[in-house]
Amino acid sequence: MKNKMEYAYAGGASADTGSTFGLSGAALKWIAMISMLIDHIGAVVVEYGLYYQGGAECFQKLLENGNGQWLYVLQRGMRMLGRPAFLIYAFLLVEGFYHTHSRRRYALQMFLFALISELPFDLAAANRWFYPGYQNVFFEFLIGLAVLWGMEQAQFREKTPLAVEAGKIFAVALGCMAAVLIQSDYDYIGIIIIAAFYEFHYSRAGRSVAAAVLGGLETLDLNYGVGALAAIPIWFYNGKRGKQKFKYVFYWFYPVHLTVLVLIRAGFLGIFPW
Repeated sequence: MKNKMEYAYAGGASADTGSTFGLSGAALKWIAMISMLIDHIGAVVVEYGLYYQGGAECFQKLLENGNGQWLYVLQRGMRMLGRPAFLIYAFLLVEGFYHTHSRRRYALQMFLFALISELPFDLAAANRWFYPGYQNVFFEFLIGLAVLWGMEQAQFREKTPLAVEAGKIFAVALGCMAAVLIQSDYDYIGIIIIAAFYEFHYSRAGRSVAAAVLGGLETLDLNYGVGALAAIPIWFYNGKRGKQKFKYVFYWFYPVHLTVLVLIRAGFLGIFPW
């Protein structure tokens, strides 16, 4: 808080390593989903319990009796464990862009779940029924898809290497501005991360270094750069889709788990939306 055709174009269409060793796309999704769940428990439940209604005075009392210190460590630890989630999802978004049978349907799914997720996201992040100042991560991914399409079109349409790079930079710049304008989750840095994974799609070392550097920078201020840990599962990605019996569970998990956490927060902490 803060996927799938054999589509081909010049240069190949897959980051497949040719080996079954390592982590499949399905395995990466489970890792990202668990990481995100831990992060959101820390943000939506524990963090709100510490800060929301009591403020600094209440938090100071908790620190004095010893409970607050333990809860603070728990909350920070959970937020840090959740930092790799976005980078893994961003990497999988690029994989989906390359391999989906229908990019139009892929984008439509993102848009549909962006709409479905907005109310649970507003309740979880802002404790309000409607909060236009902060948009859920599906909107970030939707903008990211548009940027990937723009970068690909630059490769197809431009005649010189300089023009190609200029076209890509223009697409990324527009995407960053759009993310900032709508205040989507992860802002402009999320778009840069998605674009970097596109650029290094065919290089295991390149995409892993991108995850380490950008993940570290994105989480440097409050979380000691632990987002760089996303480079580890991304390095071990074997390019295989893996078994995905329940295709939409990864889409539905986002709004459903946020709703459950809001209910837990209200039921156990007495923090109700307004």
